[in-house]
Amino acid sequence: MNAVAAFPPTSMLTQWAARAEDRTRKLERLYHAAQTQAWDGREVLDALLAKHGGIRLPLEKREAIARVFSIILWGELAAWNVSAELAERIVDPEAKLAATGQAFDEARHFTVMRDYLLALDIELPPLDPYSRAVLRDVLETESIVFKLTGMQLLVENAALSLFKMVARGGIEPVLTELVTYIEKDEARHVGLGVLYLPRLMATMTTYEAAKLQLFQARIYGLLFWNTILLRRDFELLGLDANDATRQGLRLQIDIATQMGKFDRGRSGGARGVYVEPELLRRTHDFSVDAFFPHPGDDVPPWHRRVLAVTERFAKVGARFLERVDP
Repeated sequence: MNAVAAFPPTSMLTQWAARAEDRTRKLERLYHAAQTQAWDGREVLDALLAKHGGIRLPLEKREAIARVFSIILWGELAAWNVSAELAERIVDPEAKLAATGQAFDEARHFTVMRDYLLALDIELPPLDPYSRAVLRDVLETESIVFKLTGMQLLVENAALSLFKMVARGGIEPVLTELVTYIEKDEARHVGLGVLYLPRLMATMTTYEAAKLQLFQARIYGLLFWNTILLRRDFELLGLDANDATRQGLRLQIDIATQMGKFDRGRSGGARGVYVEPELLRRTHDFSVDAFFPHPGDDVPPWHRRVLAVTERFAKVGARFLERVDP
């Protein structure tokens, strides 16, 4: 029986009443928060441009912003598509509400980011191969678990960390204030994955859990190499990729903890390969310091050579992806 023939799904009402009240209410509140906290993108951007007298930056910094935030632009479009698909496919009514609210948010984010980038008055760069591969992976997978994990917990989290870094860095006043609006919405979007994914992941087989781990590892790898390519743009803009990457990875551990991923034997927790969270934190910190030293750090010659080789590998990988997936 197809979805249309089974309409209306009356089980939605009985299942809704049977849910644990606390989690159900939290998911439904995400939808209501999207309504009450909605803001007009055109109105906000126009007001910020008038307040600060437009965007006043030298060409090289406008180009660096465009390289970084064109990724955000297409990421918002992908998130819009994914959330709209989730709103259609998810049966649980409270999660469907949350996905519907997110689709409205993502449409606003895409249009306001498009208008901001056009206001830079430069030619926008194409999407880099690593980011394109990440977004295509999330868009193309048929699995709701993979979509939620890829978009809600990985891509949205990376964007959230970038917004926090830009807000702290004050690289351009219009953008600095604009991202604070988007940041509040993105933090709410992560909540859909945190609250809803454990229900789905608790029923996964060991094979399915292993496939999900590989999917996550691929996205982590692609995001890592993309950040390597953006390192010079971050430095030009006075941003600290070390802080942003470290914060993003720590948030991932916090999210996994909330989902029960580190509670061995916990009923209903998310499945996956168990790793001690403290060991994971130390590994993350070591890796971030190795590949993303703080701006102004006294990096020894051997370390500079390692960073140069890593950047060359990132460029080779980008060219390879261009050939196999143009």
